[in-house]
Amino acid sequence: MKRLLSGLVLRYFRSLAKIQLKHIDPLIIGITGSAGKTSAMTSVAAVLKDTRQVKTSDKANSESGIPLNILGLYPKSFAPSDWLRLMIQAPTKLAINLVTNQEKYDTYVAELGIDSPFPPKNMAYLLTILQPDIGIFTTVNSIHGQYFEPLFHDQDKKPNRHDIVAAIASEKGKLIESLPETGCAILNADEPLIANLAKKTKAKVMTFGTKPNSTVRVVNTTWTDSGTTFSFATATETATTTFTNFLLPSHYGHTLASAICAGLFLGQSLAEASAHLEKNLLLPPGRASLIPGKHQTKIIDSSYNSSLEPLLDMLSLLEKTPGARKLALLGDIRELGENTRQEHETLAHEAAKVCDAVYLVGPAMQKYALPVFQNKKMPAFWFKNAYEAAAQLDQDLRPNDVLLVKASQNTLLLEIAVEILMAEPEKADELLCRRSDFWSQQRELLR
Repeated sequence: MKRLLSGLVLRYFRSLAKIQLKHIDPLIIGITGSAGKTSAMTSVAAVLKDTRQVKTSDKANSESGIPLNILGLYPKSFAPSDWLRLMIQAPTKLAINLVTNQEKYDTYVAELGIDSPFPPKNMAYLLTILQPDIGIFTTVNSIHGQYFEPLFHDQDKKPNRHDIVAAIASEKGKLIESLPETGCAILNADEPLIANLAKKTKAKVMTFGTKPNSTVRVVNTTWTDSGTTFSFATATETATTTFTNFLLPSHYGHTLASAICAGLFLGQSLAEASAHLEKNLLLPPGRASLIPGKHQTKIIDSSYNSSLEPLLDMLSLLEKTPGARKLALLGDIRELGENTRQEHETLAHEAAKVCDAVYLVGPAMQKYALPVFQNKKMPAFWFKNAYEAAAQLDQDLRPNDVLLVKASQNTLLLEIAVEILMAEPEKADELLCRRSDFWSQQRELLR
């Protein structure tokens, strides 16, 4: 019964959202990938801000969040009473939008997140809500892999990581396959499973990455104590863009390059798109923010989410960052299924090469990563939650230490530790991720 009611509610919001989109008739840019979707969305918006009226699916990337975002409605608690409130408000909100044209934009940039190959949490379902004109595929890895394992249950052997990643790429790739001839597919040239989708689309293909034939090539990344500079090139131009107060990993250049591709397709030059990025991009909290810490320390706050490849990039960045000691507060990478052990052991081996000490939160870190550190006889500590980890770090931190903080979302919420350890905790709402009333309640439950 619950599943039936949920399906009816989703169809209700979807129908109203489609009416709203048809009325506005915006150019739609859809962004998918296993990581970097939100950053790519905000980067595309920054590139286009000065030339178009842009709306983004801010904090909404799912089968329920996207329709609500289109309608201009926002959940407060996700309780049944809140859903009832939204259902009552939706038709009135739509009517007001249709009559007054309150929602004014010519471009809608939507983050398309999928958790499963089955509706309503798959790409095929999201494409019944909106049909993008431009599709961006950022990267693919085994995040949410556990939900794809049922596809292989009729086989004699368990699926390996490559099987799972290929299945995820196939489902996310439906965005690219659905694009119209007049549209544009923007693909990561460095990942074969994504690059090969060029053969499956009718749309124009543009690519980004480090490959020499990429439409927008990421040439170089340089770091200073105050920020990060990226260099890009096309066949005819070169350009740079600099971000202060963020120590961004080199893979972030791919995110920016994907947004530049969108700008090029819509008539901008590389120099213009790069300048728009530097001028307009407000990087989301919790994605490699550089925050002054207590005891004259430096925090690299990447607490919003985690997967293996970006985490390895962040460890590489930590190694390059000047500091007395390199420390890491790491939480579980979630939804890996059969690959949970392998990926946590991999990250532990890499972290051991970089870090002077590690602080761990989450059952997977305890079960799989902690033994690796113990075998290497390096300082490693496990805690039940972020509050306990922060209390220990508060005692251990020394002047000029650098602390990397990274974990998956769900119940880990390592921004708790960042708030406790930052030099100016009164700036938490400005600098940290997940600051709504809902997430504040979730943090309190961990105490």
